[in-house]
Amino acid sequence: MWENFHPKTCIYCGDIWRIENHHYKESVANSGRKRNFTKKNTLPTCRECNALLGASNPSYIDCCYILYEKVSNRHKNLLGMPNWTIEELKELSKNLRRKTKLAMRKKKIHMDRLQQLLENAQSTLTYESVKDIVIYGGQL
Repeated sequence: MWENFHPKTCIYCGDIWRIENHHYKESVANSGRKRNFTKKNTLPTCRECNALLGASNPSYIDCCYILYEKVSNRHKNLLGMPNWTIEELKELSKNLRRKTKLAMRKKKIHMDRLQQLLENAQSTLTYESVKDIVIYGGQL
């Protein structure tokens, strides 16, 4: 499981694109004080997970369940797309075949993200343990 956490991947879904810093401590995000933008209380997340979570910061496991539901709902049309066989794809025009293959790749990416969210939600991880793994690479 430790190989899933890296300073350049999302701690929730494992995405490697558009990584941002997520303020994971409730006191930092909603304290009413001026935010401290140091990396002390942040962990790497993808832009989508960070936006979907917003300012709510329950436990790490609860965030994974929340994100699983929100990502599923956000991409339900793509996730509901049927899987095409090679024979079926050959029957399509070149342009439609290209678009269908691209949609199938996107579907696989989102299915992998959802699988990672579910695995993390069913773990016993906390933000502190995730932070230690990200910083030290599981060499504890």
